[in-house]
Amino acid sequence: AATVDTSNASGWINGDDVAVAATGTFGDKNVGEDKTVTLASTYSGTDKDNYTITDQATTTADITAKDLTATYTATNKTYDATTNVTVTESTSDIISGDTVTISETAALDNKNAGTGKTVNVSSIALAGADAANYNLTSTTATTTVDVDKKTVTLSASKTYDGTTNLTGDVTITTGVGTETLTYTGATSNDAHV
Repeated sequence: AATVDTSNASGWINGDDVAVAATGTFGDKNVGEDKTVTLASTYSGTDKDNYTITDQATTTADITAKDLTATYTATNKTYDATTNVTVTESTSDIISGDTVTISETAALDNKNAGTGKTVNVSSIALAGADAANYNLTSTTATTTVDVDKKTVTLSASKTYDGTTNLTGDVTITTGVGTETLTYTGATSNDAHV
């Protein structure tokens, strides 16, 4: 529906009680300039029946794009040696019934474990049948996420040599790609098998 300004309606004698109200309907809901608006007018007042009133059938008006702002939350994860992160977008700006989807790319600023780490969201874009009716206020955003430290597995095995020294005999399994860790200064509780 279009808002119709009837303040310029005229033609009746000064002092007569005549009022006009009008509603306007666009041909479709989509954004555009100089779109046709079909008018429906009603008249009231004690003197309205003293006039033959010719209705204005149409006018034109613009429909401008509605601003859309997307905000993001990120899902905490355990360290995996990548800057990959899963984010979920949220917006209250999409009108119920409209078909609009939001896509984006998200990455941590570095791969390391930590709390409150910055997530950079970029390449935010709209798609869907009604996307052109919205104006994306920003194509970038930020949020934060926690990256928990990865628990590694440590094991040791050697052939009996009469010492408790385990140097070079400790294996650390990270479970993270090709990342490896070394451990120095390891000793066993005793030297015996």
